[in-house]
Amino acid sequence: MDYIKEAKELGFTNAAIMDTQKLVFKPEYRKFCEENRCGCYNINPACPPESGTVEFMKQRALVYEKTLILQTMQSKDMDYKMAKLAHNKLTEQLASRIKKSGNTDLLIMSAGPYKHYSCMSAYCVDASEMANAVGMICWGNDDKIRYFSQIVFHEG
Repeated sequence: MDYIKEAKELGFTNAAIMDTQKLVFKPEYRKFCEENRCGCYNINPACPPESGTVEFMKQRALVYEKTLILQTMQSKDMDYKMAKLAHNKLTEQLASRIKKSGNTDLLIMSAGPYKHYSCMSAYCVDASEMANAVGMICWGNDDKIRYFSQIVFHEG
């Protein structure tokens, strides 16, 4: 299965694959969770502190060789919660298709906490560094909001 082609056909704006070892983890990002910016800290089991320490989550991700980086873009006048939910639903749909193709050992990092998936912030992944590494824009000077998620997988 061509993961990038499948992602774009499903509705993602951009998709790219990179080595998981190239992800940049910034432990100081955990403070965003601790400040409870999304309202899920110590409530959602996919969120800290129950999700695990920064080092535990980093090691969990680095077990996999590759990550499929997924991006959607929405105009700033759209409801951001609905746009993020739509992005996460697409990620879940794509993961389901990947599993059906035979690659069943996946890890999803969602755009904000979603169901039982931890978000990229909980993993302390630097989204800007990740986007730059694959030629995507994270923060643009336009009227777009960009959402990112990842499906981390074993190659082969």
